[in-house]
This record gives sequence, structure tokens and C-alpha cells, in this order.
Amino acid sequence: MYLFAEILISIVLAFVVGAFFYYLFKYSGPWGSFWTFIIILVLAGIAASAWIEPVGPVIYDVAWVPILAVVILFALLLAAASPPRQSTKYPERENIPETTEEELPVLAISTIFWIFLVVLMVAAIVGLFR
Repeated sequence: MYLFAEILISIVLAFVVGAFFYYLFKYSGPWGSFWTFIIILVLAGIAASAWIEPVGPVIYDVAWVPILAVVILFALLLAAASPPRQSTKYPERENIPETTEEELPVLAISTIFWIFLVVLMVAAIVGLFR
């Protein structure tokens, strides 16, 4: 029950913080997707609950303050690494021509994302089952 409560609290806090950053501040991380932003925050929260010493108030025997602090820290780092999303209600320019830029920056960001995701998963799994 304790493990389930840790994961559930991490998911809830990640969704709250992620929705706050995505809808209010218009930041979605360097990958531009709400779901990748949430996945990173959830994994960071699970890893935090597994590796950080529990302090502060508890809900169902899970200290939620360290989880919230790490989720907010990761959200701030991801928001700092990305420009804000453009509003679709008032586009800046109409009929923007497609550019033929190199695909290397996209490939680099994609690779960094998958490496980052794997490292967070390993940290969360090892921390939960140690």
C-alpha cells in the first residue's frame, strides 16, 4: 500500500504542477508536448520519493513535501529550457513558409529526451526496490 501511495501522490502532484506550467505559463518543456512534460515530472517525483529522506507532513504515510519540491524544480528546469508556446488564438504570422534547416538539432533533443527518460526510470525503479 505504501508503494502505491507514493506513486499515486507523485502522479497527482506532477499533474497539478504540470497543468499549472502548461496552461497558465504556456511552458511545455523543450519537447513541446504536455505528455512528455508530465512523464518527466512523474518519474522525477517517483525517484524523489524513493531516494530523498522523508520530511514534513505526510499523507497515507508518504511525505509529500520532498516530492513536490523536486517536481517543481524539474518543472522550472524544463520551463527554462524551452521558449513559451505561441497562442493559437492569435498567430504571429499567417502562411509561414516551411524551412529546410538541418534536422540535427531535432535529433539531438530527441536523443537527450530518451536518455533522460531512461535515467529517470532506472533511478525510480532502483530506488523503489532497494
